[in-house]
Amino acid sequence: MKFSDTKRKIRNLRPGEEEEHLEMLNLCFDPWGSVEKWKKLYVQPNFDASKNVVIVEENGEWAGGGTAWFREALTKTSKKIKVYLAGDLYVHPFHRRKGIYSTAMRSLNDLARKRGAAIGFAFPSIYRTPSIALPKYGFARVFHPTTRILVLNPEKFLQYLIHQAQEAYLPRKFEGLRLKLVVYFNLTGRGHKALRTFQVKKGKLCESASAVQDTKKFDLTIDADIDILLGISACFYLKQKALFPKLLLAFLRRRLKVRFSLNFLRSILGLCKID
Repeated sequence: MKFSDTKRKIRNLRPGEEEEHLEMLNLCFDPWGSVEKWKKLYVQPNFDASKNVVIVEENGEWAGGGTAWFREALTKTSKKIKVYLAGDLYVHPFHRRKGIYSTAMRSLNDLARKRGAAIGFAFPSIYRTPSIALPKYGFARVFHPTTRILVLNPEKFLQYLIHQAQEAYLPRKFEGLRLKLVVYFNLTGRGHKALRTFQVKKGKLCESASAVQDTKKFDLTIDADIDILLGISACFYLKQKALFPKLLLAFLRRRLKVRFSLNFLRSILGLCKID
């Protein structure tokens, strides 16, 4: 398969490129997983990586790709239909914002149509680009069961939220911004707290060991109780309309404080930063 643009080519994974494919996944997802995970997903009965893994090349360089897993599903009338799962779509950091992801996604959809798949599925993390981009390629949200959880260890859950945030790709306009997060775990006396500092580097939120205490040195400072962060994350995950009232109430009760610099405001608006 070849893309109409002569500089871009679509091909399948070649035998002997398995290790390079794993390295590419770990580079782009930072990290993706181990050799054992790769074998578990890519070495299966009735699965041929050389036919189901799509590679996108840009000017001869491996720029991105994706994988299609095919399965059979039963309808209510017990009729079998072929379905496919689109997954592991990635773009090399040097080739982002060129349409590589779109090329890979459309190539997987074309491959699925040629194989006779009637339905395509995707189960992305909401913290990554695909959850926002998928509707562009015809995917629609069909179900999202509401789940109730009890957080027994708020500090570990905070670490999980930070990890998810670090998985997200941030636009270039936020490059270099410094952030400070102060979270209180004990409302009484507000004595127990966690302080974390970050900086945006190469599109990623990287934790820093900065000893800077002056709030003015940070472009964004968030000061909040863990309960507020849990509530906000739940509203964001479920796309509930109650998010704004929760934020407003938290501000009024002084359980959430946000301070930002002029540089941060200019970044949000897409303007040039001030040195």
